[in-house]
Amino acid sequence: MSIKRIDENVIQKIAKGEEKAFSLLYDCYYTYLNTVALCYVFNRDVANEIVNDVFINVWHKRNTLAYPIHSYLVQSVKNGCLNYIRAQRTNERVLGEHKKQMLDFQEEYILSNPTPLQYVETQEIEKEVRNAIERLPEKCRIIFEQYLFSGKLPEDIANELCINVSTVRVQIKNAMDKLKISLNHLICLFLFFSLSITF
Repeated sequence: MSIKRIDENVIQKIAKGEEKAFSLLYDCYYTYLNTVALCYVFNRDVANEIVNDVFINVWHKRNTLAYPIHSYLVQSVKNGCLNYIRAQRTNERVLGEHKKQMLDFQEEYILSNPTPLQYVETQEIEKEVRNAIERLPEKCRIIFEQYLFSGKLPEDIANELCINVSTVRVQIKNAMDKLKISLNHLICLFLFFSLSITF
């Protein structure tokens, strides 16, 4: 459903507690807001949770809703993403410097950039990122894919490949550096693939 269907009348009905109007708002905005959240937190499950929390909050505060609601919803999602990112720092017992830099980047991106509306088709973005990974040097690519897509620790990869842990770490960092250059126009969504890094 199109978000253009949400007019002042719909918002007024929600404010009065009409569930059908709220369901219409949910159906029209859910996918859109999930895409916005995904551009910031790079994790579908987390994005879904943040968006659902936003809608729960909208219903609880329905008496205070005002039209237009678009900016309010987007800002609520951005705030939810910020809270998640900041909680990541708190939840990490040992936060590696590399991951800290990525979390810092995410927070800065949310605070400084407009909503990336041009990247609604996330599957196309994922395809572009995977193609960039395929172009990495073979050794670098093999290590990076094991680390990123299989969720293996550098120590585990080193043991399997019979190489030093430091070599694995260097190759992962090299992969990140190369991808940041080749995907500089998609840097926010590139991190979708790299948030799991645990140096």
